[in-house]
Amino acid sequence: MPIIPPDHGPWRTPSGQPRFVTVRQSHAGDYEVTVRPGADPFDLTSALATVPVDAVFTEALGDVDITLIFRAIPDSPALLPVGIGHPPAIPAMR
Repeated sequence: MPIIPPDHGPWRTPSGQPRFVTVRQSHAGDYEVTVRPGADPFDLTSALATVPVDAVFTEALGDVDITLIFRAIPDSPALLPVGIGHPPAIPAMR
């Protein structure tokens, strides 16, 4: 499988091969985001959108296929900047 993916279609991962970015929840409740060669920023941001906002990055494992470990902080609300869920309306963009 070439590292540089084709520039078309949502089917960029060749059949029979693992996806470029996968997310799974471990038995301990951590979120494991595995990134493989060929992943692009869209693949990564789409996968990270499935990780809860109150999870924090704790460690990275791997060499070529990298696994990022995120752990939710128990009994702690997400520490988000004010207004993150509602982007400000910019008059010039209307």
